[in-house]
Amino acid sequence: MQKPTKLFLILAAASAAAIGCAETPSSRGPEVGAAIDGSPTPFNNTGGAAGGGAPVAASNNLAGSTTPAGTTGTTGATNTSGVPCDVQAVIASNCQQCHGAAPVGGAISLVTLEDWHQASPFYAGLKGMPATTPVYEVAQIRINNGEMPQGKTMAPADLSTLDSWLLGGAQQAPAQDPTCATGTIGDTTTPTTSTAMTPTVTDPPVLESGVIDNCTLPGAYDTPVAAPGEVCHAFDVHAPNSTGAFTVPTGESYHEFYYAVPWAPGDVWTHYGADFDNLQVLHHYLVFTSSAGKRDRDVVQNVLGTTLGTSATLIGGWAVGGCNTEMPDDVGGQLPPSPLIMIQWHLYNNTGRSAQDNSKVLMCTVPAGSRTHTAGITFLGTENFFGPVGMPVGHNDFTTQCTNNSGAPITVIGFNPHMHLLGSNMKTDLRSGGSTRTIFDMPFQFDYQVGYEIPPTVVAPGDTLITTCSFENDTGSNVAFGESTNTEMCYQFALSYPAGALNNGALSLIGALNTCW
Repeated sequence: MQKPTKLFLILAAASAAAIGCAETPSSRGPEVGAAIDGSPTPFNNTGGAAGGGAPVAASNNLAGSTTPAGTTGTTGATNTSGVPCDVQAVIASNCQQCHGAAPVGGAISLVTLEDWHQASPFYAGLKGMPATTPVYEVAQIRINNGEMPQGKTMAPADLSTLDSWLLGGAQQAPAQDPTCATGTIGDTTTPTTSTAMTPTVTDPPVLESGVIDNCTLPGAYDTPVAAPGEVCHAFDVHAPNSTGAFTVPTGESYHEFYYAVPWAPGDVWTHYGADFDNLQVLHHYLVFTSSAGKRDRDVVQNVLGTTLGTSATLIGGWAVGGCNTEMPDDVGGQLPPSPLIMIQWHLYNNTGRSAQDNSKVLMCTVPAGSRTHTAGITFLGTENFFGPVGMPVGHNDFTTQCTNNSGAPITVIGFNPHMHLLGSNMKTDLRSGGSTRTIFDMPFQFDYQVGYEIPPTVVAPGDTLITTCSFENDTGSNVAFGESTNTEMCYQFALSYPAGALNNGALSLIGALNTCW
């Protein structure tokens, strides 16, 4: 089957989970296991479509996606859940793609009345609010400042309903709830379908002319399978010295999984994604080449997140809110020579107990010479927010430049912005000769970090890409560069060909070699 022409890199990185996240896939395609010896297992397409691809549905153990049948009266139906029925409907439609009974990506559950009254686990402290601030107070701020829900605009009626309830202290519904149209929540009579409890699909963002959000394209959340001529390689999250599931500790953690390179020299990647196992504890992964001296299937647990000294080149990644990555039909992604690849997983387990995960990254490749162009990733942006002092309170713009010093034209075909909770906008201009024009200018949302395709843009020798990260620091104190969410980053990941031509090797604290600033 012909693949649609789409691309790009879901490279959102290095950050702890906030309260919310964007829609995330739950349906999974054919399982791709590891070989008996534990090595990555290639699999070839034998026809048929990928399984799944639908965004995760709301997981609501209060009223679910059905409303039980019952009698109707002017006093309303009996409500034993505690959350008013009209509020339940709004939460299911707007929040529970991530904040269901089994939340994903480090998000918290927003299902029971107790969920709304617990202390906010992270966001409140970051914003200078008391650590005991309840979730409902934080949520009331976030739905009104546009931070939530991520990737969509809440309908005015929904916003009014939820805002009124939160502003009133998220009070328990009366036993006879006038907002319940029929029946009794928890009734055992035959249920009837309630479309009001069906979650809606995330609204596509407003895009510049010619810019494509790749996560809105058909099949963006399907489990990758090999097209004719491709081989897809599976790299599983696994226990040390085992093919079994990895035990995820509580809290936030980073872990590195090493694999022998399974592809031939000169092969290029065409698309990649994942077969997710336990989305509740996953936040992001990054794929690097590595010369770290590790062995196939080594696992290094609880790392700091830097790759300094390992000749690391970033070749791909994913974060909550992201989707698969696919190249245009005439472009392949560079796989630099390296004996190993290292996949770094950022996990965020707020279940209160250890968890298991056996997710698999699936990277599909074709032989050398199969694609006209070979593209690579380049870090644009900056890691310098006034050094250790950090960015001050208020609005901040950080601008850096990357000049094409390769002596030949470079074609940029996509961008993936990455910042943390304070990031508000990413912009890249092209200065050529005596004129400057904007080639990318998009608002940034922490939990909707996706790749964008842009019209192919030629950067001539001597031309300069000017990238500006904008932040709104409302924490009450300075914020420095760093990997955790209470710090900040300014990365504009650029996809361009020829691969590596845009890189100037500027020092990166992350340790990657493919940088330009």
